[in-house]
Amino acid sequence: MKIKKIMILITTLLLLLVVLPVEVHAAEGFTFPTWNNLMSSGKNFLSKGKNNNISTEQMGNMFAPMARILLSFGIIVILGCTIIMGIKYMLATPEEAAKLKQQLIGLVVSAFVIFGAVGIWTLAYQVFSSVL
Repeated sequence: MKIKKIMILITTLLLLLVVLPVEVHAAEGFTFPTWNNLMSSGKNFLSKGKNNNISTEQMGNMFAPMARILLSFGIIVILGCTIIMGIKYMLATPEEAAKLKQQLIGLVVSAFVIFGAVGIWTLAYQVFSSVL
């Protein structure tokens, strides 16, 4: 029965693809670029990249706000889940409490990943900034 439904769905989708008109919005007068045009535009792209060097401080200043926002979001989610699981645990029967203890393992692992990632990143940044 399931196979019949899947076959009907696939057949319907294929018929819709054939029947529905497809509009093409190609640019008029478009010509394919020549090899020389491709090479010169590639060299221009590379030369722009060589001229715009970004220091490590500038890179850190660009990504620091985003990292703080993600860390704050992670902390809020971990705290919210901990509070919800605590309330559920207090009101749970012994069987439900056992299931919640299993879910607590996932909560602890996710907290470890969030705070471990921050710790590893901070350690790596300190080591590499002192070396460079």
